[in-house]
Amino acid sequence: MRSLAHTPEIPQQPGLTAWAGLAPWLVFAVGLKYLPTAAPALALATGLILAWLTRAALNPLDLGILAYFLLLTGLAFSAFGQNLSPATQFALCPAVLAVAAAASVALGRPFTFAYAYPYTPERHRVRPAFRLAHQWISLLWMAGFAGAALTIVLLPGAWSLSRGIVILASALIGTAAGTALIGVWFHCRAARTMP
Repeated sequence: MRSLAHTPEIPQQPGLTAWAGLAPWLVFAVGLKYLPTAAPALALATGLILAWLTRAALNPLDLGILAYFLLLTGLAFSAFGQNLSPATQFALCPAVLAVAAAASVALGRPFTFAYAYPYTPERHRVRPAFRLAHQWISLLWMAGFAGAALTIVLLPGAWSLSRGIVILASALIGTAAGTALIGVWFHCRAARTMP
């Protein structure tokens, strides 16, 4: 894992706003009802257009979501995609996000750092503990996404969308709780070392 302690201080954008980030998912959900084969391509186009219109600096998570829709677009028009089970198709999203989170840490720019950077005072941003906390937080999210994907695919029993959503939501709630604990650790450590 590349340490962020000595990387240059480059302001990072949090990426697409919450509303812009939800738009591709809404297009995808509506598209699945009326144009199931074209839904991933429409969602991908929506995400790319919004990124271009807002001139957003896409963070690794935004890129992971776009990669997911690109992958689904390819699968929608291939024989291989038609043979995937619904559980596997559902698990592709957290799996791709796990890869995006891992890549962000490997490249020395954990994706959570980009979200926290604009809202964190300068005196905290420059601390190695802040950077280390975001390495661990991003790894925790990677584990949460990967765990959800594996559980959805490997858990025995009949597949249902509601079951997949419960598994994914449980993994993400657990990950958010772990993230909060790391955040508390950082603030306690920062409070002890503040001049």
